[in-house]
Amino acid sequence: MRALFRPAPSTAFRPAPATPMIRSTEHLELLNEIARIATTDLALRPMLQRITDALARSFACEFVACVSIDHARRRFVCEALSSSSPTDVYVGYGRELGSGVVGEVALTGRAIVLDDVSTHANYVDTLPGTRAELCVPVRHQGETVALLNLESPRPGAFRDQLPLLETVAEQVAGAIASARLHEELQRRARLLEMVGEVTRAAMDAGELGLLLRRVVTYVYERFPLVLTTILLADLEAGEISGTAYAGSVSGKVRRGSRWPMTHGVVGRAMRSGEPQLVLDVAADPDYVRANDAVVAEYAVPIRYRDRMLGVLNLESASAEVFSPENQVVFRTIAGQVAGAIHMASVNQELEEANERLLEANRRLERLSQLDSLTEIANRRVFDEALATEWRRCGRGETPLSLVMVDVDCFKDYNDRFGHRRGDESLRLVAHALRDAANRAGDLVARYGGEEFGLLLPGMDAEHAYAFAETLRARVEALGIPHPTSCVAPVVTISAGAASLVPRKELSRGALVEAADRALYRAKRRGRNRVVVG
Repeated sequence: MRALFRPAPSTAFRPAPATPMIRSTEHLELLNEIARIATTDLALRPMLQRITDALARSFACEFVACVSIDHARRRFVCEALSSSSPTDVYVGYGRELGSGVVGEVALTGRAIVLDDVSTHANYVDTLPGTRAELCVPVRHQGETVALLNLESPRPGAFRDQLPLLETVAEQVAGAIASARLHEELQRRARLLEMVGEVTRAAMDAGELGLLLRRVVTYVYERFPLVLTTILLADLEAGEISGTAYAGSVSGKVRRGSRWPMTHGVVGRAMRSGEPQLVLDVAADPDYVRANDAVVAEYAVPIRYRDRMLGVLNLESASAEVFSPENQVVFRTIAGQVAGAIHMASVNQELEEANERLLEANRRLERLSQLDSLTEIANRRVFDEALATEWRRCGRGETPLSLVMVDVDCFKDYNDRFGHRRGDESLRLVAHALRDAANRAGDLVARYGGEEFGLLLPGMDAEHAYAFAETLRARVEALGIPHPTSCVAPVVTISAGAASLVPRKELSRGALVEAADRALYRAKRRGRNRVVVG
């Protein structure tokens, strides 16, 4: 990584011809591995860590980093790192845009290949002995969102490797976009079923009406909306017609109504081609009342390329539903609807639209792995991660720890305060556990009921105990009142920790059983404590 940005001569970026380091079959193996990682991991940093590990192995490279870009702060930040040598860089390390080769690529969006870093003026030595470097931008929808940076002590180590890493960057771009969408919209999970229907319906134009009804129903059921509508444009007649509805319609609007494109907030969205956010419909002269309870409206154009197809219209009794994060969700849905409508009407572009919907299917499948109550990973994610980490730690002969957590006397809490308060306390406990597990690879999941599982790769029993004790103290410090608890006047947890080095003669079930036994002993010994199995 490099220092204050000073443009270097363009010749510094031209790789000299050489024999490729990696053969074609190995290229395919790498790309397949990156694809598997991108479709199985959920959290952003663990996914990026696996990607950098894979790149380090495939390129036989001493240093690989994945860097994100904070455009608002004009900085780049290291999100994942694989280094076999001491380096100044760490996860969370960052500098301003333009600083160093990484900062230069972040600023310009152009890849840089250096056979000898000493020839490049914009260089900062964060890995002693570095001679060669390859830095490639990761772009999503035309914007540079991240960088892949490789460094080696071997001069010319990355000759002819730019095309391969650019292909990897294309895969990583989609994975990063999906993971960031997941993190921003954790409360908006379970999109898989809807998008599966979108994909199937897109294969048959006759299913378009069913698809649109499923979309509006999905949105209406998952957001606090009074009315959700998809309205399609009749360009020849210059009219808009309501095609799919979910919610209550009253006032001047009836199901199936048609009106000129010059009419209402929806018409304004059609004419301008831009989303129209109205936080107080009473103050908007264009608003056409569809329900007396409506306070705010968000009309999102459904557009394929430059062609306006219709509008996704959302109306709510509160403006809070139209937060910036939710607006992103609504625009994403409108984009998927646009693709489906286009495929139904333009058969010759079917292949391109299908690929877009399949990508949405993969992205939203990852979102479906979230527990909707506690907003952390669900049991399915836990089981898959346990299998993956068991194999990974077994190959590396490193310990894998598991901490099982149970909320003490939780039935008494529900009996006293009711399930609504119980759900909120579970969310608070889950967030406290999640915030404590901040290493790359750590996973916090809802195991079932008031029980949670924390998967800790590379952590031995002693450290697992200390970590579990930290969790116990964090939850107790929340100070959630629990006057009927048999342990303390506040909500507390019991924890059982276990650690194993995976071996052939053991199954991963042995780790779960050991942690369960330890949890049982913790509860038998009085609760609000940690026991190691």
